[in-house]
Amino acid sequence: MASINPFPDDSAGPLPGQDSGSLAAKARGAGARDRVVRRRSRANKAQARGLFKNQPGFPGFPDYDGLKPILGFICIPAFLVLAITITGGHWPRAVLYPIAICLGAFVALSTFRTLELVLACLLIYLPFSKVFVVPLAPGINGTNMLILLALFAALLRLGDRQFKLNDWPQGTTLVFLFGILTSLSAVTITLEPGGRNFLLYHEFWSYKAWVDQFIFYFVLLMAIRDTQTAKRCVVYVVIGAVLVVLYAVPEMFEKMGRSSIDKSRIGGPHLQSNNFGGFVAYTALPLIGMFVVYIKDIRTWVLTPYFLLTAKVLITTFSRGAYVAMFVGGLLAGWYKGRGFLMMWLSLLFCTLLIFPSLIPDSMVIRMESVTSEDAGSSPTEERLDKSSSTRLVLWGAAMEMISEDPIWGKGFKGYQLLKADYTETAVSESDPHSMYLYIASQMGIPSLILFVLILAYSFYLGRLHSQCNDDLFIRAIGVGGAAATGCFAVVCIFGSRAVSLNFSVYFFTLLAVMQVIKFERDKQRKVLKHQNGRHHRDNRQALPNIDQQASLIHKPAESPKRLRRQANTQYLSKSSNGSSRRGRRTAQRGAAAYQERQLLAAKAAQAQPVPPDSSDSASSDKTSTQQDPASTLALKRDEKRLRKLPGAYRRHSAKPDS
Repeated sequence: MASINPFPDDSAGPLPGQDSGSLAAKARGAGARDRVVRRRSRANKAQARGLFKNQPGFPGFPDYDGLKPILGFICIPAFLVLAITITGGHWPRAVLYPIAICLGAFVALSTFRTLELVLACLLIYLPFSKVFVVPLAPGINGTNMLILLALFAALLRLGDRQFKLNDWPQGTTLVFLFGILTSLSAVTITLEPGGRNFLLYHEFWSYKAWVDQFIFYFVLLMAIRDTQTAKRCVVYVVIGAVLVVLYAVPEMFEKMGRSSIDKSRIGGPHLQSNNFGGFVAYTALPLIGMFVVYIKDIRTWVLTPYFLLTAKVLITTFSRGAYVAMFVGGLLAGWYKGRGFLMMWLSLLFCTLLIFPSLIPDSMVIRMESVTSEDAGSSPTEERLDKSSSTRLVLWGAAMEMISEDPIWGKGFKGYQLLKADYTETAVSESDPHSMYLYIASQMGIPSLILFVLILAYSFYLGRLHSQCNDDLFIRAIGVGGAAATGCFAVVCIFGSRAVSLNFSVYFFTLLAVMQVIKFERDKQRKVLKHQNGRHHRDNRQALPNIDQQASLIHKPAESPKRLRRQANTQYLSKSSNGSSRRGRRTAQRGAAAYQERQLLAAKAAQAQPVPPDSSDSASSDKTSTQQDPASTLALKRDEKRLRKLPGAYRRHSAKPDS
């Protein structure tokens, strides 16, 4: 008779088409390992919250002693820029040059003591390098002087024991190979007709701006050698991003209410709307990462007006690629904060816009709808797209043809601008393919494109890794902001050739170097902990808990019976074979737990036995032997009762303590 039991007995064997290993998962204790991991994770988070609750200020924030001298000096040029912006600029050179010389001399002298001041000046100045050029001589400006000072200070630091030339964090090889391969494009362009003169007389400074990115990256790695310096660099990045947004506010008010979108677009310090929109999008995300991580602290809500101002500035750029990139970056920041957090805020935003649709700016809606146009051209494709989008498709098609002709080395640096007339169907005025990926592949080859994508992927991996940190909230904020900024940066590069100079890519390389150094330092700390715990021994190879769990493991009570039984069950389940019987598994589990229990009870019994008296003091020893501690007696009886509950084979052995 067929059974109607929906849960058949495991002893009947596997069902047709069912693996025998699937029955092992139904055995007693199945899922114990996952439950242990979940309990440990919840305990670590609860303990971290308890530790952070008692800390003054923001938990994990870099020490103020290291920030005070740098921020004190940075306030001087910041107030100077603010004064120039408020007064409308056009200050006489007789005033500007002495101030610049004094500030530069102070920074130059500081390179003999520290590299951090030069680095902070670079991080804050580079986004403004197109507006405040500071031309000292032909070919010498503020950017070149600061990079040379930073390189000089970094070379001075190489003599220190803490700065080893071959001691690079993981992932540096990718950037090094990418820099070498793309720099060779200067040789490739000379093989084209007229390419040599074109590079030397027209695009030499563009090539130098491209190479400066990699020089700056290696200066960062030589300057950032510990976690505290990495945290301070993130603070400088946030300050620079805030100053860029504030700088664009007067231009936004000046162009507000003009007759067309093109006349209302703001260019900011980048002097180009799309570049400025992409820069604002990905540089706002590190501060957003700090906000979502410290969101339970009421002090972080002071940043709300700044976020609203940033949103207004971003909308006024009218850059559709920046809109999409910012949306993707915001989703990533919410996702790595927590899926419940993301769903709650998305639902709240959706309901708010559904009830109050007028909150969506009309200019943003018009800009997104302008992708399609009826009078854009005569061909079917151009009838569906506006002029900007249709021109971009023409540029992308020309880039694809160049890639198909020379996929390994490309056409050389700025070869697209030199040769585009031979590949475009119609005459276009744009000088690049309006996509960073096609820009690299068409001019520097597909291998360079693969390295660029790998750099983006590794940066995203580092952000995701640090976003799971529980023992340092600031590192977690860096991870959330770094992962979101990398995703936003990757989307921005789809819609334009943005990352061609330091005034745009400076903060991406900074975040990459910061996350690399933090991972490098934490890996070294993990190795030290592993060596101290002795986990490298061959007979005791167990998975070392990550650095987030070290503090919680130290404070746990040692060798509790319940914990020993749970560990024995978990270890057995992880090592059991698929073909073992259910009865055998249960017996082995009881045996492992009973053995651990027997060892523990034998040790307690040995400690509870009275010390034998000495012959020299028999009277006092007799008095001591007749008196017993009531607590010790009760504990011994309780252990004997527990011992009687063990299997018979182990109870017989437990009568005699191990020698």
